[in-house]
Amino acid sequence: MPRYILLLCIIMMLAGCSYMSVKHLSSNPLSFDQEEELQMRYWDFAYVNKVKNDHYHIQGTAYPRQENLPGWGKWMHNLWITAYLSDDDGRVLARDLRVYPTQELDPQNGVPMDFRLKPDKMPGSEDIYITFGYRMQLTEDRYVDPSSQRPLTGEKSVFFASEKALAR
Repeated sequence: MPRYILLLCIIMMLAGCSYMSVKHLSSNPLSFDQEEELQMRYWDFAYVNKVKNDHYHIQGTAYPRQENLPGWGKWMHNLWITAYLSDDDGRVLARDLRVYPTQELDPQNGVPMDFRLKPDKMPGSEDIYITFGYRMQLTEDRYVDPSSQRPLTGEKSVFFASEKALAR
């Protein structure tokens, strides 16, 4: 019995040391009331950050980068976009997630974004950064189930793209 308690204590201690990191993602320094752009592998983000009472309010549009996506991909399923605030080391200070319904891929109009980020505490002497994460599946038809795979038939299937925070 004492071994299990010791093992549980070690696991709890290690879990307390972990954190979410976005150091591996492209980011911009935190700015206010000006249009910013951030280019990632499959999405471009155009946004404005404002301070509202006790939180940051990020509004903008995410545009799919058609040149990096398969030409047959016409419908987005399970699209999630997350906004992150992070410190110099990439540690996530705050995040907000939006989940979107299945919709047609629209590189011209993109997808609207509206995030509210409220960090528990802000480091006083460090720079703060904004970045985004995303997850999506593309199919050629609206009614194709993205969870089904047809590797033996040669039919086009599902394209999956994701960039997000990692646990460290």
